[in-house]
Amino acid sequence: MKSLHMKCGIEYEYMLIDTEGEQTGRLRNFANLDFQSIADLLEEKPGKFDNALAVGDLGIKNGYWYLEGDERFHSDGSFHQMAVKGVEIRTPPRGSVCEAIAVLKDIEHQLTLTLHKYKLGLAISGFNPELAEYHYEPPLNQWEKTLREQHSEYAASHISTLSYGPDINLSFSEMSIEKSLDVARKLTYYGPYIVPFSFSSPFSGGAQWQGLSKRTYERAGLRPTCKLFANASNKPDAPLCYTARIPSEHGRIEFKAFDAMPTAELLTACCYLLIGLCLDHQLEDRADYPDHHLYQRAAILGFSDDKICHTAIDVINKARIALIQHGEQQGARSLSLLGNMLATRRTPSHDLIEHNQRSGQMYYAGGLAI
Repeated sequence: MKSLHMKCGIEYEYMLIDTEGEQTGRLRNFANLDFQSIADLLEEKPGKFDNALAVGDLGIKNGYWYLEGDERFHSDGSFHQMAVKGVEIRTPPRGSVCEAIAVLKDIEHQLTLTLHKYKLGLAISGFNPELAEYHYEPPLNQWEKTLREQHSEYAASHISTLSYGPDINLSFSEMSIEKSLDVARKLTYYGPYIVPFSFSSPFSGGAQWQGLSKRTYERAGLRPTCKLFANASNKPDAPLCYTARIPSEHGRIEFKAFDAMPTAELLTACCYLLIGLCLDHQLEDRADYPDHHLYQRAAILGFSDDKICHTAIDVINKARIALIQHGEQQGARSLSLLGNMLATRRTPSHDLIEHNQRSGQMYYAGGLAI
């Protein structure tokens, strides 16, 4: 049996809602929330001086939680404001999935207490259920247009400002950068078959959407499934490779295609699924770019599509074998939750649609720890 030496870190995006008053349950974002006022409320946070985490070009992303949204700039390139979509929690890397999930829950609890002071709370959905489109207000200036032309992550902001999902970060101390690249290419290929486990965005523009994941449908072709970070000195010349911003990022595999899952149990299972895929030696297909047509097919049909379902079954079986071979019996057991979803061909979106029919809500109020 091979031992497993890995690190796991999780970034998780939430919507914000009002928790008291006449508009209890109202979504709070760029349509009705001022960036600076909410930034001031959330400034006191854990991990603010943790130098092991990157803080971004503007220094906004410091600590274990921070606001997420579309960064807007003046015509001279200086920062102006952010069109806030919600708040993101990130955990420092931990030695197991369970540790990372525990840290995420703890940070979420602290964030919930802070938000409660201001009659705000967290909510979960993969896509803003009320808004079908995000419009730039004010219109983009020339500097911003050039930025979006040169940097793809900004070019997709009309979608990312409405969508929510986790980034699951994995690194394996004994895995070479070449092997890590191979893993990133594998995750890119099999991404469309596994993302339905997370689907939680069946609403858009205040109504039920045509499929199960508005987020996946709109995101397909615009954003990567997976990234690999490597030091500049030995970074492979490959589409999935990005330069590590800090030394500890070297070898980090970041999976970005899941919707925001509604439970910690499902997030745990999906983390172990990715680990199993990283360790697997049986699945042979690879890709440098996401198959956006297949993603859109999955977004509409989910596991009711035979190809999506049958491939997902094969992927889970091979991931389970790899986990057991590396002594991760607990992780292998967690995949039974995903197996049950395949047996019934259901996704979290099916549950959210039923939740909406009972409550009228198009999201899950609260966080993962409830």
